[in-house]
Amino acid sequence: MTLFKFPRTVYFQRDIIDSLGELLSKEGIKKALIVTDRNVLNLIGDRIGKALSIMETEYLTDVLPEPSIKQINEAISNLRSRTYDAVIAIGGGSVIDFSKAIAVAISNPQADLGAISPFESINLKTKLVAIPTTSGTGSDVSFGVVLSDGEGKLAMGNYELVPEIDILDSSLTPVSRNIVVPTGIDAFVHSFEAIASNTSSILTDALAERAIETIFHNLKGAIENEEGAKDLMHLSATMAGIAFSNSGTASAHALGHSFGAVFHVTHGTSVGLFLIPSIIFNSQNPETRDKYLRVSRILGGSDVDSLVSKIKNFFKSVGQPCRIRDLGIDERIYSSKLDQLVSLSLRDSELAFNPVLAGEEDIRKIFVGNY
Repeated sequence: MTLFKFPRTVYFQRDIIDSLGELLSKEGIKKALIVTDRNVLNLIGDRIGKALSIMETEYLTDVLPEPSIKQINEAISNLRSRTYDAVIAIGGGSVIDFSKAIAVAISNPQADLGAISPFESINLKTKLVAIPTTSGTGSDVSFGVVLSDGEGKLAMGNYELVPEIDILDSSLTPVSRNIVVPTGIDAFVHSFEAIASNTSSILTDALAERAIETIFHNLKGAIENEEGAKDLMHLSATMAGIAFSNSGTASAHALGHSFGAVFHVTHGTSVGLFLIPSIIFNSQNPETRDKYLRVSRILGGSDVDSLVSKIKNFFKSVGQPCRIRDLGIDERIYSSKLDQLVSLSLRDSELAFNPVLAGEEDIRKIFVGNY
């Protein structure tokens, strides 16, 4: 059975955060747990507080990047006996993942947060509301949740964890180029991976194609903080998120995950480095090649080679590196890590969605060739 899942309600409008209390009241929410981090609270805490003044609220604000199960259990130690109409995540991917886990723990106090799976009902007793403050992760429309167990990352998921309400307000997104670029590239790669995935459909393809086109034409404007471009980037990131959440990603993510973990490079930059070699490799599959040809024409190209050329120029125009050497990583150090990079990539679950079977030598060749 193929399943397509996304939020029941998506609100999108610049400055809609200022009407948040009214919106949530219409959704039957009177008491909410607000989950965010200190940075977001410092930037827009006054706006949030004013907007939610008509509701009963409590706050969790000590969310750290890559949240751990231990942190979540500590955070909810005083909340297990409380009830909320909604858990509202205001922040980036880590905040939204933290909120999903909090909702599970509140609904089922005995739940093992390290054992969340798509095969067992969670039976949430509270609504999940996502308000993303970056344009890229797709966590606001995803069934996935990534937590740390102290030894490594646990990538889990359940369709009940797709937020019921998604609120998109680009006025909340960063102005820093160092955040806008990698998150925008992340959404761009999500879209290409959704198209390539062997579980894609015309539903996911339609969303991904339009997201690619919109990001291609608007990321540069978003970097320069043009309001219209930032509005479109925020919507496109969510479209890309819906697409890949319902199709899976592929080799660019498998290799990017490994590279980012070994060299401590941010996620969007890492997966972006492997988009072009993944397109070239996956073009061996006739159906995938036809999809790339379609995207090439959408972007004004004529074939896969011209698509690759356009992506290279796009990357250069926004400051996304195309090759490993562009990051200043020494070739000898990089070569010494090849075995580790290949091993981690082969263990990555996203590789199962790749349209072309990728073996050890295939992965190694991509890593070597992309230096």
